[in-house]
Amino acid sequence: MCLLVFGCLTSYCHALDPNKAITQYVQFELNDKNGLPQNSVYSIAQTKDGYMWFGTEEGIARFDGLRVTVLNTLKNKKLVDNYINVLTAASDGSLWIGTRSGVGRYKDGVFRTYFTPGSPILAIHEDRSRRIWVGSAEGLYCLKNEHIRRYTTADNLPSAEIRAIAEDRRGTLWFGTPKGLVSLVGDRFTTYTTKDGLSGDAIQKLTPSRDGSLWVATLAGLVHWSGGVLQKLRPSEFPPQARIASMLEDHDGVLWLAFEHNGIASLWQGKLKFYTMAEGLPSDEVGYLFEDRAQHLWVGMSEGGAVELRDGLFSSFGRREGLSSNMIWSVLQARDGSVWVGTNGKGLNHIDKDGKVRIYTVADGLTADTIFGLCEAPDGSLWIGLEHGQLVHFDRGRFTTFRDPAAKDSRLAAILQDPSGDLWLGFHEENGLVRFHNGHFQHYAAPGLVNTLAMAPDGAIWVGSDHAGVSRMKNGAITTYTTAQGLLSDFAQAVYVDREGVVWAGTSPGGLNRIKDGHVTTYSVNQGLFDLTVGAIVEDDLGNLWMTCNNGIFRVTKKELTDYAEGRTRSIHSVVYGSADGLREPECNFAAYPAVWKGSSGRLWFATVGGVASINPDHMPRLVAEPQIHIERVLLNQNPVPSKAEAIVGIGGDDLEVQFTAPEFSDPARMQFRYRLDRFDRDWVYVAGRREAYYTKLPPGRYTFQVQAANGSESWSPNSAVLSFVLRPHYWQTTWFKAVCTLVFLLLCIVLAKLRFHYLEARNRDLENRVNLRTQELQEAIKVAEAATEALHEQATKDSLTKLWNRHAIFELLDKEIQRSSRESSHLCVLMVDVDHFKVINDMYGHLTGDAVLQQVAERVTKHARPYDSIGRYGGEELLIALPRCTLPDGLRRAEEFRHAIAAQPFLVGPYVIQVTCSIGVAVSEGDATVEAMIAEADSALYQAKRSGRNCVQTLDPPSSRLA
Repeated sequence: MCLLVFGCLTSYCHALDPNKAITQYVQFELNDKNGLPQNSVYSIAQTKDGYMWFGTEEGIARFDGLRVTVLNTLKNKKLVDNYINVLTAASDGSLWIGTRSGVGRYKDGVFRTYFTPGSPILAIHEDRSRRIWVGSAEGLYCLKNEHIRRYTTADNLPSAEIRAIAEDRRGTLWFGTPKGLVSLVGDRFTTYTTKDGLSGDAIQKLTPSRDGSLWVATLAGLVHWSGGVLQKLRPSEFPPQARIASMLEDHDGVLWLAFEHNGIASLWQGKLKFYTMAEGLPSDEVGYLFEDRAQHLWVGMSEGGAVELRDGLFSSFGRREGLSSNMIWSVLQARDGSVWVGTNGKGLNHIDKDGKVRIYTVADGLTADTIFGLCEAPDGSLWIGLEHGQLVHFDRGRFTTFRDPAAKDSRLAAILQDPSGDLWLGFHEENGLVRFHNGHFQHYAAPGLVNTLAMAPDGAIWVGSDHAGVSRMKNGAITTYTTAQGLLSDFAQAVYVDREGVVWAGTSPGGLNRIKDGHVTTYSVNQGLFDLTVGAIVEDDLGNLWMTCNNGIFRVTKKELTDYAEGRTRSIHSVVYGSADGLREPECNFAAYPAVWKGSSGRLWFATVGGVASINPDHMPRLVAEPQIHIERVLLNQNPVPSKAEAIVGIGGDDLEVQFTAPEFSDPARMQFRYRLDRFDRDWVYVAGRREAYYTKLPPGRYTFQVQAANGSESWSPNSAVLSFVLRPHYWQTTWFKAVCTLVFLLLCIVLAKLRFHYLEARNRDLENRVNLRTQELQEAIKVAEAATEALHEQATKDSLTKLWNRHAIFELLDKEIQRSSRESSHLCVLMVDVDHFKVINDMYGHLTGDAVLQQVAERVTKHARPYDSIGRYGGEELLIALPRCTLPDGLRRAEEFRHAIAAQPFLVGPYVIQVTCSIGVAVSEGDATVEAMIAEADSALYQAKRSGRNCVQTLDPPSSRLA
């Protein structure tokens, strides 16, 4: 089977590429399931504001790419009829409407009926002089400057029925009638019939050509009028009794034909290509063709709604184009420009340079029909990987099979040829790396189940495997990178080595991994990668890495990836491609190598579940048409209000909704919006794809609303749709009402103030005496209460003997210090102080003497403490000291100062001179800790000090993990 698309692989067109098969265009269907009021579309038009319009049996449908608005007689009484035969967009932005019974016009949201001849309107055309020509079943009408003139057979027309109207490049008007073709030059009608060379007198449709000629469709066939010469065309491929319902010549000069019962066809360079229900058209009952300003083709059907056909960035090759299967495992473009395709169970496909497909199966000598790895040898022969460990060599039409006796029944997923001519094979099994040399298989102990292979500029072989990540083998030495070395996952689906020797590995799940000089950098969705799976990787000639996954194809610039790896940026940006870009199925396959390929021309090939997808990054359009932004409706409390400039839309304080849009028909889901309302929004409000703005309780005043759009070019439109409006105040918000209220209020205040003054003057004299007496009593009571409160607080928080914080109070203070240390990420030291041999003092001198010693110890410690240190009696002869913002070295130094202060001078208690020492345990916290953990740490250190001979300072080394 011939692939008509293959010639487009080295060219690029802005309109529908005529080199492609019609099946390769991106198809969008518009019907009653997504907005049309009914599925019979008899006419299509596009007005200057960008909207598409569809005429149906139940009214007119306006379409912006996402939303359909239906206009019918139910809400528009001036619309002549719901049954729409003809729609024509005029140069002034209006829409002319032809129904079964009359002609109307829609402009600026208003319908107007011009005349109702009582017969169906069959054609409407605006000529270059802006006259409107209307063809009906009972005459020809011309509208100019609000004047209407009717032409009939009395004016030399062969028939009053005008089926078609067209204007050629010279300005000649042409009319199609049941009794011949009519031209109008000046005021003279001239009729042409079969006597002049027409294939039939019953003219169906007319369309001008770019070269000034005219295409004429009759019931008997197709006629080309050029330079006064009529040429009959009836291609042999025409279906029997085919009847042309509509036709047009597109931007590239391709003639498109719509047949009433046989779908559509394109005629270009003498070749006729059909597209019917068998190839994917929703219905063969076609009635209208239209090319929009983006050069997309719209097809109106009498049963299936409307279809948009447009060029996608990608071209898909599958069963529709002649391949044996849509499930593709591998793809490779040979040096001669042809393409090899490995399928799932449907053999090996070869697409030659002329687009012809040759399918090889077991009937041709293959031992299996599922094709995995592919590799072209320098002599142009092909190496093929099959299941069950089979390696096949295809040369000059002959298949030779090699079976690795040591291989298990696994697939040969990848084949690579090194400069010496040896093959490197990747079997999807443990230790599946094999070298094929002179007909012998040599196994290497590369770990994991091999998925893919890549060769580095230094000759090293890189292996991507399941369970074992990525391995590098050179001169028999193997280095492996797994999650232990930083990979996102141990399941490596893709490995690509660039010219600089940087390794890019795709893992699943996880994302992209970069290996350079042994260092691993990872990229996942958190950094801006589109998907957690990277199944295949290829680099284009523009410095982008293209990656595949189960949800589509995406690319990231290597510069962004490198900048992230070297710390110059914190994120990356993925450009994603899906169905709207021409992918028949976004899901890609990557169970074999190569699942993606770059040809010599820079064209990229991808293996998907919907066939082979192809794109040339060098020829992608860089400029995107600026969006036409419109404010469609303004609602105040859910009720429509005028949306014209400087409109007074309502009263302030109510709920306001502004609906806006920007017609876009390539990928409307990517259209993004931002808006702002002056005096209310400080900056732009970004709403992605939402097309409404909501405001509540706006105060009265004058406002200006702006909205901008971006349609995939990643830059916002320089022009905005602007709406200026005024919100009136309620009567109680007016200036005069506020002034009256203010005056009344002031007068009332004056009267009340005088009355109040006299009352208070008498009242104050009486109260003054009472207050003075009561004040004296309260002052005495306050003094007593303050003294009692201070005493109670002293009893509740202080130790009665040492006047230090008691155990409960020091615990609360320590807890607060721990929390503050955690917030500030600062250090905190805790000291546990114990008086050495305190029991001996009690036994030798008595408990009163011991109490006095404790009091003097507390005084010496307090004297050497900082103002923000906290000291408390822990119990018995033990003190607890909290030292905020104190590191361990500082804590040890401070503890040594406390110890020296106690031991330096003997204690004088009555007649006794007593030498006193102490042991101190130190604990420090650098993070979250608890009071119990800190005290336990300090207590352990204290006991270590006692075991070390007392009169010393100790800390645990290393500190306990409880304080980490």
